[in-house]
Order: sequence, then C-alpha cells, then structure tokens
Amino acid sequence: MGGTGSGRRPAPLEQRRARGRSEGRDSGGRKLPDAPVVLSSAEGRVPDAPDWLGDAGTDRWTRLWRDAGTWLAAGTDWDLLVRLCEAEDTRLGMRKALADTGFFVTGSTGQLRPNPLIDKLRLHDAEILRMERECGLTPSARGALGVGEVVKGQGANVLEDILRGHAARQSRRGSA
Repeated sequence: MGGTGSGRRPAPLEQRRARGRSEGRDSGGRKLPDAPVVLSSAEGRVPDAPDWLGDAGTDRWTRLWRDAGTWLAAGTDWDLLVRLCEAEDTRLGMRKALADTGFFVTGSTGQLRPNPLIDKLRLHDAEILRMERECGLTPSARGALGVGEVVKGQGANVLEDILRGHAARQSRRGSA
C-alpha cells in the first residue's frame, strides 16, 4: 500500500483533521478533503460469493460488499477479495484444529511444547490484515484512500447516540 515513504501508515482522516494546523489542513499543512466522506452501505447488489467458499468466507464476502462496496470494484478487486474470504475459511479451520489439539502438543522427546499452529495462525492473521489494508478495511487505510472518516453527530458512534437519548429522557423527567 502507498504511504509516506517512511514505512509508517497515514493516520485516519479524523485524527489528521483533529490535529490540523488550520481549518482544512493537517498538522503538516497539507490540504484535507473538503467534506468528510461518511461510509454508508453500498446501494448496489452484493455479487454472488464463489461457490467454493465455506460459511466464514461467504459471511465475510457479504460483509465486504455490503460495508465496503462503495469503493470496492468487482472488476479489479475480485481476486483479492476472493483470497481474503478464502483466508477467513482457512483461519476458521486453523482455529478449530487448535481447539481440537490444544495449545500444547507433545514434542519429539515427550515434552510439552506450544502448538505450532499458534505461530501459523499469527502469520495467517498478519496476511489477512495486509489484505484488509489493501482493500481499505482499516481506519488508516480508509483515510489514505480518502473514502472514510468518522464524523461526530452523524450517527458515527451509536453509544454516544444512546447516551444522549438517555440524558435527554432523564432531563425531561427531572423537569416534570
């Protein structure tokens, strides 16, 4: 993924805006997008998942197209998304195998040692994260793509909305 050249990932847009030097500029003086883009579910149809995907992969496929379909393109991103969903199926298989064999296995001389699946699962998770970043599925990746920013007051934080509603009800009760 592109970056700043130093190997660091760009901060999410909302953080760059909050730390900005002035209105519309980040802390380095670079122009930020004029209006934040609020992510919304794709209005288009979710493409049919490849028939060889398992349950975890098919579920991930549906969520990817529903939640990120506004910037993903079936023509160019298809293969990467298939690999990401296949990786979800593999991850689930590894988790099940780890649950079956346990976190410790017997070594060649009879000693207990950590299950090698643990390291394999960590490596696999790192590969999934790399693919998620490529698809703009992390906050910093969305910020780098310019496709998403969390904006207060637009339903971005459900918990805050619930707490505001609760406070409003409490204040009405107190003034009655």
